[in-house]
Amino acid sequence: MTDTLLTETEKLLRTACEKLALVSGDQPLTAATTRLVECALEAVTLLKEPEPGTALEVMSCARAAVTAATYAVREVDGRERYERSGRSGRRQHP
Repeated sequence: MTDTLLTETEKLLRTACEKLALVSGDQPLTAATTRLVECALEAVTLLKEPEPGTALEVMSCARAAVTAATYAVREVDGRERYERSGRSGRRQHP
Protein backbone atom coordinates (compact mmCIF):
# COMPACT_ATOMS: atom_id res chain seq x y z
CA MET A 1 0.00 0.00 0.00
CA THR A 2 1.25 3.45 -0.77
CA ASP A 3 1.66 6.11 1.89
CA THR A 4 -1.03 8.21 0.19
CA LEU A 5 -3.54 5.36 0.30
CA LEU A 6 -2.70 4.63 3.93
CA THR A 7 -3.08 8.30 4.84
CA GLU A 8 -6.46 8.53 3.09
CA THR A 9 -7.61 5.32 4.76
CA GLU A 10 -6.50 6.63 8.14
CA LYS A 11 -8.46 9.87 7.61
CA LEU A 12 -11.60 7.95 6.66
CA LEU A 13 -11.30 5.68 9.68
CA ARG A 14 -10.75 8.63 12.03
CA THR A 15 -13.85 10.31 10.58
CA ALA A 16 -15.81 7.10 11.11
CA CYS A 17 -14.62 6.95 14.74
CA GLU A 18 -15.73 10.54 15.30
CA LYS A 19 -19.16 9.85 13.84
CA LEU A 20 -19.56 6.67 15.86
CA ALA A 21 -18.68 8.59 19.02
CA LEU A 22 -21.75 10.76 18.38
CA VAL A 23 -24.06 7.76 18.40
CA SER A 24 -25.60 7.42 21.83
CA GLY A 25 -26.39 4.20 23.60
CA ASP A 26 -24.49 1.04 24.22
CA GLN A 27 -26.01 -1.14 21.54
CA PRO A 28 -23.83 -4.18 20.85
CA LEU A 29 -23.63 -3.60 17.10
CA THR A 30 -22.63 0.04 17.57
CA ALA A 31 -19.98 -0.97 20.08
CA ALA A 32 -18.70 -3.71 17.78
CA THR A 33 -18.62 -1.36 14.81
CA THR A 34 -16.65 1.14 16.85
CA ARG A 35 -14.21 -1.57 17.88
CA LEU A 36 -13.84 -2.80 14.29
CA VAL A 37 -13.05 0.71 13.07
CA GLU A 38 -10.58 1.23 15.93
CA CYS A 39 -8.84 -2.05 15.08
CA ALA A 40 -8.64 -1.11 11.41
CA LEU A 41 -7.26 2.31 12.32
CA GLU A 42 -4.63 0.72 14.53
CA ALA A 43 -3.65 -1.68 11.75
CA VAL A 44 -3.33 1.15 9.21
CA THR A 45 -1.20 3.13 11.65
CA LEU A 46 1.07 0.12 12.12
CA LEU A 47 1.40 -0.39 8.37
CA LYS A 48 2.56 3.20 7.88
CA GLU A 49 5.71 2.49 9.89
CA PRO A 50 6.59 -1.16 9.29
CA GLU A 51 8.93 -2.80 11.75
CA PRO A 52 9.82 -6.46 12.33
CA GLY A 53 6.84 -7.11 14.62
CA THR A 54 4.28 -5.20 12.56
CA ALA A 55 2.68 -8.28 11.01
CA LEU A 56 2.07 -9.82 14.44
CA GLU A 57 0.58 -6.59 15.75
CA VAL A 58 -1.72 -6.30 12.73
CA MET A 59 -2.84 -9.89 13.30
CA SER A 60 -3.63 -8.99 16.91
CA CYS A 61 -5.79 -6.12 15.67
CA ALA A 62 -7.60 -8.47 13.31
CA ARG A 63 -8.24 -10.98 16.10
CA ALA A 64 -9.63 -8.25 18.33
CA ALA A 65 -11.92 -7.10 15.54
CA VAL A 66 -13.21 -10.63 14.95
CA THR A 67 -13.80 -11.11 18.67
CA ALA A 68 -15.78 -7.87 18.90
CA ALA A 69 -17.89 -8.74 15.86
CA THR A 70 -18.56 -12.27 17.10
CA TYR A 71 -19.65 -10.99 20.51
CA ALA A 72 -21.97 -8.41 18.97
CA VAL A 73 -23.64 -10.90 16.65
CA ARG A 74 -24.16 -13.38 19.50
CA GLU A 75 -25.52 -10.65 21.76
CA VAL A 76 -28.00 -9.41 19.16
CA ASP A 77 -29.04 -12.95 18.25
CA GLY A 78 -29.55 -13.80 21.93
CA ARG A 79 -31.70 -10.71 22.48
CA GLU A 80 -33.84 -11.49 19.43
CA ARG A 81 -34.35 -15.11 20.48
CA TYR A 82 -35.28 -13.99 23.97
CA GLU A 83 -37.79 -11.48 22.66
CA ARG A 84 -39.31 -14.02 20.27
CA SER A 85 -39.75 -16.47 23.12
CA GLY A 86 -42.16 -14.03 24.79
CA ARG A 87 -40.01 -13.53 27.88
CA SER A 88 -38.82 -10.04 27.04
CA GLY A 89 -39.12 -8.65 30.53
CA ARG A 90 -42.90 -8.71 30.69
CA ARG A 91 -44.44 -10.69 33.44
CA GLN A 92 -47.02 -13.19 32.35
CA HIS A 93 -50.19 -13.09 34.43
CA PRO A 94 -52.08 -16.37 34.89
